[in-house]
Amino acid sequence: MHPHHLSSLSSRLWLVIALAVLPLFVMFVFDYLGQRDLTVSQAERDMARMLEAVQQEEAMALRAVRSTLGIMANSDNLASLDTEECSGIASRLLSTLSDFNNLGAALPDGTLFCSGLPLQGGVRLDDRQWFKDASAGSDISAGEYAVGRISGRPSMVFGYPLRDGTELRAVLFASLSLAWFDRLVAAYRLPEGWEAILLSNAGEVIARYPDGHPWKGVRLPEEKHAAFLGIKTAAGGVGEVEGLEGALRLYGVRGVSFAGDMVDVVIGAPLGRSLADVDRAFSTRVALLALVALISALAARYAIRALIERWAGSTREVLARIAEGAPASSIPQPSDVFELRAVEEGIERMAVELARREAELRRLSMAVEQSPESVVITDPHGRIEYVNDAFCRVTGYAREELIGQNPRILNKGRTSEDTYRELWATILRGEVWRGEFDNVRKDGSSYTEFATVAPIKSADGVITHFVAVKEDITLRRQSEALVHRLAYYDALTELPNRALMRDRLQHAVLSSAHTGDYAMLLLLDIDRFKQLNDTQGHAAGDRLLQAVARRLRQVLREEDTAARQGDDDFAVIVEHLGRGKEEALMRAEGIAKEIQAVLGAPYDDLDDSGRPHYMSFSIGITLFQGRQWAIENLLKQVEVALYMAKEEGRNTTRFFSPQMQARVQAHAEMEAALRQALDEGVFQLFYQPQFCRDGKLVGAEALARWPVEGGRMVSPADFIPVAEDTGLIVPLGGWVLDTACRQLAAWQAQPGTRTLSLAVNVSARQFHQPDFVLQVTSAMQRHGIMPSALKLELTESVILGDIDETVARMAQLRTLGVRFSLDDFGTGYSSLSYLRRLPLDQIKIDQSFVRDMLDNAGSETIVLAILGMSRSLGLEVIAEGVETEAQHAFLLEHGCQRFQGYLLGKPLPLAAWPAHWLDSCAGD
Repeated sequence: MHPHHLSSLSSRLWLVIALAVLPLFVMFVFDYLGQRDLTVSQAERDMARMLEAVQQEEAMALRAVRSTLGIMANSDNLASLDTEECSGIASRLLSTLSDFNNLGAALPDGTLFCSGLPLQGGVRLDDRQWFKDASAGSDISAGEYAVGRISGRPSMVFGYPLRDGTELRAVLFASLSLAWFDRLVAAYRLPEGWEAILLSNAGEVIARYPDGHPWKGVRLPEEKHAAFLGIKTAAGGVGEVEGLEGALRLYGVRGVSFAGDMVDVVIGAPLGRSLADVDRAFSTRVALLALVALISALAARYAIRALIERWAGSTREVLARIAEGAPASSIPQPSDVFELRAVEEGIERMAVELARREAELRRLSMAVEQSPESVVITDPHGRIEYVNDAFCRVTGYAREELIGQNPRILNKGRTSEDTYRELWATILRGEVWRGEFDNVRKDGSSYTEFATVAPIKSADGVITHFVAVKEDITLRRQSEALVHRLAYYDALTELPNRALMRDRLQHAVLSSAHTGDYAMLLLLDIDRFKQLNDTQGHAAGDRLLQAVARRLRQVLREEDTAARQGDDDFAVIVEHLGRGKEEALMRAEGIAKEIQAVLGAPYDDLDDSGRPHYMSFSIGITLFQGRQWAIENLLKQVEVALYMAKEEGRNTTRFFSPQMQARVQAHAEMEAALRQALDEGVFQLFYQPQFCRDGKLVGAEALARWPVEGGRMVSPADFIPVAEDTGLIVPLGGWVLDTACRQLAAWQAQPGTRTLSLAVNVSARQFHQPDFVLQVTSAMQRHGIMPSALKLELTESVILGDIDETVARMAQLRTLGVRFSLDDFGTGYSSLSYLRRLPLDQIKIDQSFVRDMLDNAGSETIVLAILGMSRSLGLEVIAEGVETEAQHAFLLEHGCQRFQGYLLGKPLPLAAWPAHWLDSCAGD
């Protein structure tokens, strides 16, 4: 053992006490447990023998009952089930049996017809358990403890079936009196000090041995009866419990064999006296042991007293000096006891640590005092005990004005009570709260601050103070509010913009789903707004937009939403139009009429002329209820309705109809299918041949085709407009361009087809993509084709808009060698001015003119004009839609150079082209 363990104070003290007491204590405990176990074991063996003897006595009693019922059953008097004869034999037997209250019999339906006692009319026994058991069995039933309906006395009743073969003739019964049970209990011949009890299943004492106490016929308390039942169900059926007189006994409990669960026999042995003797002996020994331990402890205390007092005195002096501010103090005479020496070293370390912490506290105090954030410390009741300079600077209060006050002096009712309730609920749980306060400075100006409030706890977990660190975020919140307004409100009209309108529409859809009410989305367009801008200037247009916004706010309710949807488009959302569709339609129509009436009033201050301006408005409306439609669908619906209003003459209101609905739905389904087809790459490229005047093949036009299940093709007239509208025309056009360049590369690799050209249609959206020139260049470089063989077909919609940008982009590609063809010429706003500026190589006569030119003088004139103009400008002309020999001959006669149409060849996959087409190439 290490030497310092021998000098330990606790070691010396406890070693002496343990050596003196522990062996005796162990010996006493083992001796006590042995004697107690021996006493209990002997009692349990006696109990087992006694319960076995009880079982024998019960068997004898049951034989007596069986014998009595057997005599009655075999009597001739029961042969005819005559009441008088049966009652006679029952009466005679009852007079010889002192232990029976009654004997008798009942018919199978439970009617009592035989009794040893005088019969009473209308007695039935079919509700008795003994009757049911005997009727269902073939032997004597288990006894049932009950009060007799003839004798009126408590009895144990047994039933016995009287059968003729399998047929039940009657049920005999015998009612044993409680006196018989008293003798049965006495017959157990229990030793002195033992007791026997017969208990009914309700806890009533039927009989007890020895006699002479008031428990007989009394129902036991529920807890005592439950204790006996617990012993009965326990393993062995034996256990210790407090008896009827309150003495501890060892009890054995089992059911009376002939009574089923109706009666239990309880045998009690006088265990308490023996165990008390054992316990008293053990207590005496423990008392002696405690006395020895006390003497040992006093001896140990006396042995170390001198050491403790001397050391304690010097230690108190050192601690007093430390408390007075001398942390470098040390104990002058170190102790030679290990633990005391460890305490001395701890005191010295504490002194050093206190000095270090004092320096840290000074630094922390300076940091808190000079912190740019406001710091406030309060007591548990919220009274201010400390604030730093930043807190005083932000609030405008002096420190002495704040000490003792509650921080709520800054509230002035601007911060909600819910915020303070949440604050106190959080910090009183010992958690940190973070949130915002809207406060007021001493000068009355308001400001917003973000605060972190935390509880300060003592070592035992009790909250002693609260500390709050606050940051003035007024400028940040103002900036956020400005950003929010710029993001969600239109700067000109101060109405919600498109983004906020979509949020409000989403809220209206959810609200409608919750309430079941109809709501409406209204889209308003200013008719001929561009004309006002062009004639009066954009300033007048802006003033008109502002005036419309003001009038919309005036005519709508506060909960309704008016938003600027586009340049001259306004959206209105109105909720709670009722649950019936007819009612909602009427209210929506009334709102639309009111809006048109208010907005249709003259506008006097749009310009400096002083004359009023009259404006008209087209309105489209769609109604919705619940989540039937997504927001995008609702916006498309209302746009379709507005389009119909403008198509039907403007200055009118149109509701979205079911036919419009089907059109929008079909559009959405087509868009989804189109996206899937693009993702899965199912599109194919067909090629329609183009021939020159002498019938030789000069090239082809690449046409996208969409095959679907069953070998059917989706018409380009169906999917191209959808692709244009959704922007999917851009990836589709990119695929067509790349595939066409790949085919051109294959043709140019063969001598017989290297002169063929390939025309590719380019949509306006695709052409105006910022990287369109790069797309074309990359495709040509990727496949290594001669650019002159690639012909891009543009429509007039490509050109309309920024003509300068269009010309510049075409010039870039023209420099690379790419050629251009103007498709559908003459069907739009054809203008010689842009035709002269554009770097075109070819003009394509639209098939509508070719189809009608032989029958319609106007179409003939247009075709001839195009041919003549093209010759003058040096442009090549190709006619599309050539379907008859007469059309072909007419065009040949008037100088057309190129032809394309079903007469010459339908669009087909390249693999399906007839061989003679390629054999007739112009380059052969």
